[in-house]
Amino acid sequence: MKAAFYTYASAFQNIGGGEIQLLKTKEYLEKRGVTIDLFDLWRHHIEDYQILHIFGSVKECLGLVQTAKFRGVKVVVNSGFWSDYSHALYSSGNIRERLTLLIRHTSKIICPIIPSGRRRLFELADLIIPNSEMEKEQIARLFAISRKKVKVAYNAVDLDFERADPGLFREKYGSEPFILSVGRIEPRKNQLNLIRAWKRIKGQRLVLMGSPVAGYETYYNLCQKEAGSAVIFIPTLAHSDSLIKSAYAACSVFVLPGWFETPGLAGLEAALVGARLAVTRGGSTREYYENAVEYFDPSSPVDMAQKIEAALQKPPNKLLKQRILNEFTWDHTAATVERAYKELLTNR
Repeated sequence: MKAAFYTYASAFQNIGGGEIQLLKTKEYLEKRGVTIDLFDLWRHHIEDYQILHIFGSVKECLGLVQTAKFRGVKVVVNSGFWSDYSHALYSSGNIRERLTLLIRHTSKIICPIIPSGRRRLFELADLIIPNSEMEKEQIARLFAISRKKVKVAYNAVDLDFERADPGLFREKYGSEPFILSVGRIEPRKNQLNLIRAWKRIKGQRLVLMGSPVAGYETYYNLCQKEAGSAVIFIPTLAHSDSLIKSAYAACSVFVLPGWFETPGLAGLEAALVGARLAVTRGGSTREYYENAVEYFDPSSPVDMAQKIEAALQKPPNKLLKQRILNEFTWDHTAATVERAYKELLTNR
């Protein structure tokens, strides 16, 4: 099998979970014998591939998808989609953008067949791959897409994260206990409310690992102003950097504060290391973490602080770690995607 991977133009300018998902899916499919190219518009020709696999259901990928369909190439879309009123209200700091998202979400609820670039992408796709059953249901309901062509492949974690040494982080940043959050700094990730929650907790530092997203520098400045000098801001590191693994191993609690998560690679990585977790209830987090973590309302710093403190009182959840090893590894995800590829090509 030969597949081309493609995503939107700005994706790798500030790497997050979506980009890691693309690279890890490629790595583990190649281990299973699938030939994959990162599609280059300047060098590659779409008819040389059996499958075009799009990561991120954004309209700027639509032109290549239409060309692939015309040339008889099967199209797979990793949707990376979530839409609810929390997303509309809080994923942007811009009032006009919030209003646009509110109108768009309401319109999809009232009339799922309203034309849009994303809906057209889903219509053209031979297969849509969401990260959860909850995301699958959203796609079917909000875009009037048949569930028959939507197959879940769960987000995953690299087994290297099971072997992490807390000493590296403590040597560099000190041995005082700390709360950790990893992710690009932007309104959707909700670091500002995490900082406000942290101020209610005694005896813990706060470490925020991640760089601001372009266009959200004002939000980053608000976070820094709210935090003062006591919060440690660490710019985005390479995913393979041992300091990330060490931070997971050293932290008192790992927090996913976002308005929604689907479910967030960092939380799975932290859980595999053995960290305690406090997690947003927004998005599809419960489908992954079940009853093994503390869930909070991301709009409430008070509730967030209470659930972080509750997590501090509990031992790490060994059953969650085993569930991740059994169900949420990249090899497991790659096997699911490979089977889906074979089914597509068999049904040509």
